[in-house]
Amino acid sequence: MSQQLQAQLERKLSLSTAEIADFVAKAFAAGDVVSPLGIALPSDSKLLAGQRYYLHRVAQDEGTALPKLQVLWEGKGAIVINKPATLATIPRGSWVARSVLVAARRQFRNDQITAAHRLDRLTTGCLLLTLDPKYRARYQQLFDCRQVKKTYLARSRGVASGGEDGVPQVGECFDFQLAMFKETGSLTVSIGQPPVGRKVAHCQSRTRGLILREFLFPEKTGGEGDLNPGREAAAGKELLWQLEPETGFTHQLRATLSHFGYPILGDPLYPVVQPANAPENMEPQLCLHAQELQFPDPENPGNLVTVTAPTPVWAKVS
Repeated sequence: MSQQLQAQLERKLSLSTAEIADFVAKAFAAGDVVSPLGIALPSDSKLLAGQRYYLHRVAQDEGTALPKLQVLWEGKGAIVINKPATLATIPRGSWVARSVLVAARRQFRNDQITAAHRLDRLTTGCLLLTLDPKYRARYQQLFDCRQVKKTYLARSRGVASGGEDGVPQVGECFDFQLAMFKETGSLTVSIGQPPVGRKVAHCQSRTRGLILREFLFPEKTGGEGDLNPGREAAAGKELLWQLEPETGFTHQLRATLSHFGYPILGDPLYPVVQPANAPENMEPQLCLHAQELQFPDPENPGNLVTVTAPTPVWAKVS
């Protein structure tokens, strides 16, 4: 991989071959070349076409101090933390220092910490981190083999065509099965079969949904306490969902409820992409919360570990 990375950098940087070779060697030695999950890669790894890799660098903090992470569970070689909103799971794009990975490594003084899975930047709740390289594979395998049951809470508003008289009812269950695809460079995923001949990631997604509660909301918007300030309220009602994804795909839950006609409150991408400079100080932000993780203990597979995050204010009866 070191030679492949060097060749890529020679096309992008105005440095001599010797300078780039030295830079690449130091980057691998420092563990700064990583996979999408933040795993440091050795210099003899094979660079796969179409796969993203990251070259980490020392980064300045992006404006504000990192929050202290709450530990919900601690096991052999891993912990589950309660992820705050606005923190990316791993360094990416403009969010480098302001990420769970950096916050955890600093808080626990452990540069070996990696994320076993990911949550969207605005999603809160249970996130499993591994603490030592020798435990990474066993935890990540649980996710790869779909042995981890993930339960989310979501609050949404809108009108849909399900349930009695076209309106979904409290206690009603749904089995959402949707073909999804995401084109390279797109911020959002699309519902349907992917276009032929284009470079896309795709999935036949499946999510079980249960409506837990219905909320009343004011007819007017823009006032104090509005969950989506600056946006018009859709006719209908607000619903609290329990969601259990069987598959994992980018924005799967957000795209599913938006397609159903009940987009998640505070979502800056679905159903309409908000401007990049839109304010992020809405309260609450994205009403999507990873409420629970359940998985067999890798040290004792006969034991089932259940980790539950505190319920967010927006999911409670007001």
